[in-house]
Amino acid sequence: MKYFKALILSSVLLSFSANALLEVNIIKSKEELFPVVIAPFNVIGDVQQGAEIANIIRDNLNRSGHFNALSTNELVTNKIDFNFWQKHKKDAVVFGKIEQVSSKVFNIYIYIYDVFSEKSLYAKKIAVHNSGIRRIAHYLSDKIYYVLLGQKGSFDTRLSYVTVSENNKGKRTYRLQISDSDGYNPQTVVKDEHPILSPSWSSDQNKLAYVSFKNKRSEVFVIYPFLKIKSTKLPKFDGIASSPSWHPDGESIALTISKKGNKDIYLYNLKTKKLKRLTTNIAIDTEANFSPDGKSIAFTSNRTGQVQIYIKNLETGKISRATFNGTYNAKPVFSPNGKELALIHRVGKDYRLALLNIATRDLTVMTQNKSDESPYFSPNGGMIIFATNRDNKGILSIISLHNNQIVELTQKDGVIREPSWSNYSN
Repeated sequence: MKYFKALILSSVLLSFSANALLEVNIIKSKEELFPVVIAPFNVIGDVQQGAEIANIIRDNLNRSGHFNALSTNELVTNKIDFNFWQKHKKDAVVFGKIEQVSSKVFNIYIYIYDVFSEKSLYAKKIAVHNSGIRRIAHYLSDKIYYVLLGQKGSFDTRLSYVTVSENNKGKRTYRLQISDSDGYNPQTVVKDEHPILSPSWSSDQNKLAYVSFKNKRSEVFVIYPFLKIKSTKLPKFDGIASSPSWHPDGESIALTISKKGNKDIYLYNLKTKKLKRLTTNIAIDTEANFSPDGKSIAFTSNRTGQVQIYIKNLETGKISRATFNGTYNAKPVFSPNGKELALIHRVGKDYRLALLNIATRDLTVMTQNKSDESPYFSPNGGMIIFATNRDNKGILSIISLHNNQIVELTQKDGVIREPSWSNYSN
């Protein structure tokens, strides 16, 4: 088993909470990062908050764990002082402008230059609909990420999570929330006095499944956050239902159903209303997660007397054990390329985020925490979000797989748990 060495952490790079439910803290490692300058975007017309675009892009890039993105107060034009930026050891300069075309349409001009070759890496005019300045900035951040690293970013995506607050009489309120990938623009999509668990995005980002106890039993519901469609409650199966996970086609959900006290994994098709059993064992089989191609599921089972992770090939029916390190491995989630699993691994009395290479069975423990839970990959596979505990309070953490940088998402009042990361927007 491999363990990441403890990183020497620098001071908090960024902490902000204005207009966001979540407070974001970035703790950076000493690893060398890509140095880039983000200059202010020139705003032409009545574009509210347009001047914030550069700051949002800077914060996005820094959160990814790949960049040391810095701002400058000076506007940059096509006449770039390359000597100045070379002396300050910057590898790239990003600048642009945003101009209003109509009340609903803007033209975005973005320019990316390599400082040492003094050549343009990217220059484009993009017409965008008025979906909000932050959304535009996330879109541009993904463009910059791809140009400089050759990989897709994960900024123009959404998070879901559950918050739990308690009033002075001890009454709890549970909220299923969605937000931008940086914690901004939070929306409460479900509010209840009963527990909410296991939110799971469909691959098209239009549906969100979750578990609710509002009817005094564990049931799975499906909501449509961005569509005018009423929420759906899955049928009252012969047993309680939990742990929903979407098939990549968005038409079926894997879930755990307890029949006669035995938990197995089933597949429910929302169109045909048919239920198909995927595992049959006297042990507990739960927490299924689909591979990106939909041909396999990883799941948690105690069929050997220990809590371990297994993978079932849905085409052949073959089930193979995936984890062999330790006596407890649970909550598996496939990486977007299908080669790894994020999971929770027990070390002594602590539960820590770990990464499993499926082919080699190499298990890497990623954190030194005591109570990690509910991991989920960013859609580009570069980060993992998970819930943990800090100072006896539930928070969300995002770890960069590039350099182990930690981003903490906290809430001043109450706790946060059960994170999930959407796929890319349509």
